[in-house]
Amino acid sequence: MKFKKLLFALTAVFFISCQNDFLEEKPYSFLSAEALYNTDAGAKTQVTGAWGVISGTYGTSYNLVLDLASGGWYNTSGAYRETNAFTYTSSSTYMNQNSPYDGFYRAVVVANDIISQLPKGKVSQPVKDNVMGQAFLIRGMAYFNMVRMFGGVPLRLLPVSANDTNLPRASKEAVYNQIIDDLEQAKVLLPLKASQEKGRPAKYAAYALLGKVYIAMAGADNSSPFWEKAKTELLAVKTSNEYSLLNKFASLWDVSKPNTDESIIEIQFSLLGVESSMSNWYTPRLSSFTPLASNPTFGRHRPNKESYTFHAARYPNDPRIDATYIYGSYPLLAGGSQNIWPNNKAGQGFPYMKKYIDPAFIARTTNCNFIYLRYADVLLSLAEAENEINGPDNAYQYVNEVLGRARASASPATTNPANYAGMSKDVFRTRILLERRYELMGECHLWYDTRRKGETYLFNFLTEHNNFSVNGGLNLSFDYIYPLDAKFLLLPIPQNEINANTEISQSNQNPGY
Repeated sequence: MKFKKLLFALTAVFFISCQNDFLEEKPYSFLSAEALYNTDAGAKTQVTGAWGVISGTYGTSYNLVLDLASGGWYNTSGAYRETNAFTYTSSSTYMNQNSPYDGFYRAVVVANDIISQLPKGKVSQPVKDNVMGQAFLIRGMAYFNMVRMFGGVPLRLLPVSANDTNLPRASKEAVYNQIIDDLEQAKVLLPLKASQEKGRPAKYAAYALLGKVYIAMAGADNSSPFWEKAKTELLAVKTSNEYSLLNKFASLWDVSKPNTDESIIEIQFSLLGVESSMSNWYTPRLSSFTPLASNPTFGRHRPNKESYTFHAARYPNDPRIDATYIYGSYPLLAGGSQNIWPNNKAGQGFPYMKKYIDPAFIARTTNCNFIYLRYADVLLSLAEAENEINGPDNAYQYVNEVLGRARASASPATTNPANYAGMSKDVFRTRILLERRYELMGECHLWYDTRRKGETYLFNFLTEHNNFSVNGGLNLSFDYIYPLDAKFLLLPIPQNEINANTEISQSNQNPGY
């Protein structure tokens, strides 16, 4: 279900005050403070508030920063140039006061309050377990995003007080250990999908996310014991039969049919809910895709040209291409069409992302949900883990399930993308990361996937863009040449945090910033 009028249901919203704005708690609710943790309705309202807080970050700064700082996207607005050109600093607008860092800490604060207060309340046990499980998952998810984006961050695990306003950066290991603890708790507490409210994550969402945590921890170490741990968690998701691939890839992006059997963690949005800029950013300007749009300045957020070109070259006629990209041209609302990449190689002739089209979009909100984690990602991750442990022979089955769905998405079915077969372990390792780009493009995995394998992999990815020359290639009046610097493996700790937190100084900033 869409959580309609979500802003009016928020029970914990946190604003800046004193030193750290996200640390002052100001609960807002139509229920009394006593009822929040002593009635089933109050507990449910609290967790709705937690999802509302984290949704606000996913709908705005998360996509913006991870896309534009990845090296795989372009934005036509000068306001985002620093992020897009890799010239950002810890004081840049979208790395500082508008950074996802603050947004995720706001969600952590709400989750901490639930985790601390709900066990003392008089809430029925099934509701208490479910709400607690969601709070642990939200906190684990927030810290998982932050540790990958920023490295070690302060571990805030208790309700807000003056004693924990200033905390030092914890080590990456400590943050990962906390994430694991939180997700293990969520595994125990969350109900199976059949008993969960539609649109909320269920038990095996915690298994799936934990599998991805272990893959991130394995990093570029091909012999890491974390691959085996990842396989265990991800295989549990598969054998649970709780999730399945949709028959048609394009069905994932049907705005009228959210929360499908493939969706594991899906962030809920609606025209009457929290702000989400995804449809605003991704959909072509003045196109017939959004006939009700009142804001003519949207459509600035676009994949780099090689993203489409390399996918089309690897898998001609792959049905995922037409479901992922708007390319060649698009229809204008006033009639006629606008040529874009590859038909238009001049100026801003970039392709567009097709996954977030909402025909009802007007200006600042959308019915398009954001799928944070889906079953195809689990299968590709399971294939990656199995290859690192035992080689490709038993890994083919998982990736081929994804490729088979892609072929069957056309009618009649296409021959591309062909099944994996006859690969060495090294070739499979390279190809599976490319496969993640083709399947998951536009879903905010690219930044993570191009960083978790280390400096060499990142530099190769950026160099691939810098050397792009197929069919006209880069137009240096618009395209960026990305600098090769190891500092781009992480984002900077926001300058506001360094200025406000007495336990963090400039010497604690990430290298290079």
